[in-house]
Amino acid sequence: MTPTAVRNKESFSPAAATALWIALIAALCIGGSTVFACAAPFAAIGALAAAKMERMSGLILVLVAWVANQAVGFGLLEYPHTATTYAWGGAIGLGALVGFGAARVIVDAGKLPVLSLVLGFVAAFVAYQMTLYAASLVLGGSDYAFSGEIVWYVLKVNTLSFAGLLILQRLAVALPALRPAVAFAPATR
Repeated sequence: MTPTAVRNKESFSPAAATALWIALIAALCIGGSTVFACAAPFAAIGALAAAKMERMSGLILVLVAWVANQAVGFGLLEYPHTATTYAWGGAIGLGALVGFGAARVIVDAGKLPVLSLVLGFVAAFVAYQMTLYAASLVLGGSDYAFSGEIVWYVLKVNTLSFAGLLILQRLAVALPALRPAVAFAPATR
């Protein structure tokens, strides 16, 4: 018997499931941005995207989350429209991408999925914070923004978000409608 593809009519295509996941994360980022503002969980999003998505889809997810965060900041939270504020928005976006890249390196090199997932999250968080710290040297910023108290708060937000997003991703995968549209079944003679 040879495997043949069987289409499950109740499921989305992989591209549709990926688009749905990106839209869901963007919606959660919008909600989270109103609550956490400057502590958006970009390390959590980047680490999860690096571990659970193809490279391009993960990159798109991180960018969509960043755009959603900036839209909330400038649209709802009334961030000031100044060159410095725009520059900090760009630095946050760069940090999110650097965090995603750092997590991707760890995940791609890892042999143990769970350990790679955790280390990918740590790498994303460190890379994100280091990028923002480097930006503060150029753009100016207060030492308080990188104090132990603030970094700890941002780490807590990211850790809780990472755990929540991981659980959400696991639940989504468990739903029959979000499984890949093509399954393999033995052919009959």
